[in-house]
Amino acid sequence: MKQLLTGLVFIFCIGCTSEKGPAPASNQVDCNTAVITSARMYAIIQENCTNRACHPGSGSPVVADFSTLARLKTYVNGNEAMFRLRVTGPNADMPQVMAYPALSRATRDSIACWIGKGMPD
Repeated sequence: MKQLLTGLVFIFCIGCTSEKGPAPASNQVDCNTAVITSARMYAIIQENCTNRACHPGSGSPVVADFSTLARLKTYVNGNEAMFRLRVTGPNADMPQVMAYPALSRATRDSIACWIGKGMPD
């Protein structure tokens, strides 16, 4: 019995260490190194905003017209604070209809980087 108890204590002591595991990977986009193009960002907007009949331009149910890249840029330039709040912010609520999935954090960060860099082509 004593040997069994000694063995269990030994295993317990060896099994308990205070090593730290690796830090969790960050899902944030690094704006300094990310290559973010207007073509890619507009494709994301088309997929999530324009093609779902929310911001198509003609007959759009809302004010924002994202039917072309130029119109998207014009809208963002004139409404940047609102766009950031609704699309890229921590409490972003777009897309909001028909139970479409929320934009991923990486997508929101990429759009925010693109805007922050002046929406380069």
